[in-house]
Amino acid sequence: MVYLLFVYLHAFSAGAWGLNFLSDSILKSYIISNRNKNGEKKLIHIYIKFGSVIGLVSSLGILVTGIGMTLMNPAYRFFNFSSNHWLATKQILMILLLFVLVGFIIPTSKKIRIGLGSDFESSSPISEEGYKNVQKLFKLNAIIYTIVLINFLLGLTHNFFA
Repeated sequence: MVYLLFVYLHAFSAGAWGLNFLSDSILKSYIISNRNKNGEKKLIHIYIKFGSVIGLVSSLGILVTGIGMTLMNPAYRFFNFSSNHWLATKQILMILLLFVLVGFIIPTSKKIRIGLGSDFESSSPISEEGYKNVQKLFKLNAIIYTIVLINFLLGLTHNFFA
């Protein structure tokens, strides 16, 4: 019963990351099309805030439920390359994802927030360095979404290759 709950929460967390991917694409296009216009700072703030909240919930949900399912299922183990190659691959990719998140995305987001200041409604454009950091964040998020997509596909298709 608890295992099934973990499976559902794991799927929900993966779906939340999918929602984050869709919102990322939409917000990114708005930010790019509103460069040096009124509202640009507000859009960037929303992009960072939404991505941070949903990303945190999703990543923690995936991490906790994934660890829980691995511990509860006797067929699963951590980093076991002799069987369940798909799971070992997912686990390594999750560590890589957390490394990118903690090592690069969070510091870059902080730099952007500091550069934006507290007045998101001001008409002053963000600095060139600030916009470079926004572009960097776009690329880092693309890396995260690629890892998430690979993990999602591994989770869906592992039964076909067993």
